[in-house]
Formats: sequence, C-alpha cells, structure tokens
Amino acid sequence: MLLRLTFYLLIFILTGLSAVPQLSAAPAKDGTNFTIAYIAGRKYYRAADMARYLRLKLIKVQNRYEMTGAAGRMVFTPQKRFGSFNGIVINYNFEPMVKSGELYISSSDFFDHVQVLFNPRCLRANGIRTIIIDPGHGGKDQGAAGLRNTEKALTLQIANRVQKHLRKLGYKVLMTRVSDRKLELSERANLCNRQRADLFVSIHMNAAGNRTVRGIETFALTSSGAPSSGSTKVQYNQYPGENAAKNSFSLAWHVQNQLIRILKAPDRGVKRARFVVLRETRCPSILIECGFISNRTEENLLAQANYQENLAIAITRGIYDYHRNLRSNR
Repeated sequence: MLLRLTFYLLIFILTGLSAVPQLSAAPAKDGTNFTIAYIAGRKYYRAADMARYLRLKLIKVQNRYEMTGAAGRMVFTPQKRFGSFNGIVINYNFEPMVKSGELYISSSDFFDHVQVLFNPRCLRANGIRTIIIDPGHGGKDQGAAGLRNTEKALTLQIANRVQKHLRKLGYKVLMTRVSDRKLELSERANLCNRQRADLFVSIHMNAAGNRTVRGIETFALTSSGAPSSGSTKVQYNQYPGENAAKNSFSLAWHVQNQLIRILKAPDRGVKRARFVVLRETRCPSILIECGFISNRTEENLLAQANYQENLAIAITRGIYDYHRNLRSNR
C-alpha cells in the first residue's frame, strides 16, 4: 500500500518535469561527419566523434569505456555485445571494437541505442492516449508451466493490475484478452493496429531447462540489418514495426529500468527479437518476460498478490517515464 501511494505521489510531483535534460544537438543522420571504419564488413563510427557530437565525455576505465552526459552513463566493453545504460543491461547489435587504439561503435548501435538514450529528440514524439496490454497465451495455449501455476493465468492477473494503474493516470487501456481464451499472435497485433493504439505491451513469463535461472528481461524489435539478441544472424526484413523501433527500444529501457529498481530482480537486460507481436504492430511495442516460472522461488513470487502489484506499478511507471521523456524533448 505504501509503495502504491508513493508511486502516485511521485507521478503528481514529477508531472511536467523533464525525464532527461534537453539537448540542442539535432538528431544525427547517416552521413554525419564521423570517422568511419569498416570492421568485418560493417560500418563503425569512432566513439570520440559520437561523444563530441552529442556533447558527452568518453573515458576508458580499465577494460571498458564509459560515455557520460546529462542523461546518464553508457558502458561499452570491446568485443562484448552487452553493456549498460545507467546500470541497466543493454544488448548491442554488434560488438564495440578497438582500432588503432580508439573505440569504434557500429553505426547501427549509434542510431539504435546511443542516440536514442542520449538524444531523445530523434524519437517520434507522438502523443500517447491508447495503450494495448497483451496478456500472453490463453485457452488451450497455457504457455510455460511451473509447479503450481501457468503462464496464461499469471499474465492475465498482472495485466489486469497494469490496466488499473494506467487508467488511474488517464490512459485509455484495452486488453487483447480479458478471459482464458486462445488468441493467435497475428490477432493480437491486428487488434493493436485496428485500434490505432499508441503503445503495445505484451506480458509473459519465462522458462528455462536450468531451474536456477531467474530474472527479468524486456524485448524490443530488432532493427533491420542487425541480429537479434543471442544470435549472429543478420536480417534485412522490413516489418510494420520497423518505423517505431527506436521508440520501442526507449520504451523497453524505461520499463526495464523501473522493473529492476522496484523488484530488485536479476537484470537480464533490454534485448532485441523479431517476435510476431513486436514486428507486426505499427506503434512502439515491447514484450516483458516478468520472471522464470521454471524457478521455484521466482514462481512463488510471481503468484503473490503483492509481487504482482509491484510488477504492475513498475510497468506503469516505466510507461509513464517514457511518455514524460517524449514530452520533455519535443
């Protein structure tokens, strides 16, 4: 109850304040005057040029590099595809590389990650009125199963709580399902597009053969020309969700940030995938894996009302942070 009251008090106090300071730099486009290197056939930009353009500080700390500015700190480790922004794990498109003693970052990571988080003016600043909440699975499709719970039941319970909190903030919220019924993935995306929704949030539970694995991860659509997280396969497909991919990543980061801050769960990061509900929705869309139902401790937490409520509050706060960030950088 205290966390809930604190949440709404913070929303009231923070309304109208900037999520991150505004930058005067216009969004960079391909052809920006950066030093270019082609490494393994891919275009890379010199990180020092990125930092100068975005008015950031770039330093080397032991075996990693840190890019810092008013919005926060981004960490890169050469030849590692994962880093972080303000402590939240990010999966990059390609490994940062060192050439002639200097750090180079892929051009796609500059546009998809660096610029998105440090200079939100590159995002589409559309208004947010209608939000679709998508409880994963349903009906004959139970999803993953734990010892006592099914994914389809837990996702609906959490989605109902998210809907309640978002409506209190004045958003119009629609659910892809409100009962235990099967709904094809394409139907979920089509519903979102028919309603001309402004955001799409799909809620799921994770599972693994290794029952010790636990934690939370949030997915956004993989950009064309990049591999999904955990893969090295590059695809150039164009999907309806491609035009909103940058906004989707920003939304994913803000939601993951709140989930980890509030739940104190292991951070499995913001990741990229080409799931149907991400690639076929035209608005910014994310898929949240709220925890591992295959892990006994996490399954017990996910079934608890208080934990579900905190999950819902974290998701709502992340959505609100994303919205506020858009408004403050118009």
